[in-house]
Amino acid sequence: MNSFPTVAKLLAKSLDVAEDTIQPQTELEALGADSLTVIELIFDLEEEFGIEVGDERPKLVVVQDIADQIDTYLAGKAANA
Repeated sequence: MNSFPTVAKLLAKSLDVAEDTIQPQTELEALGADSLTVIELIFDLEEEFGIEVGDERPKLVVVQDIADQIDTYLAGKAANA
């Protein structure tokens, strides 16, 4: 699964930036995302994909880091289905 398009769409909406300006290696900080924004995005992604990420998260620096984390949870969900 490639969750990047959904991550980019939700992040663009949250930060009020153009979706096409968000690339996989775009730094979250460069977009103006702070830790609260990232937490809210994770909640939105949990709802969107029907997953629970939990409290332990690796350091998220670029947008692809979030997509990779979501893809990992989706793969685990599919394996347990």
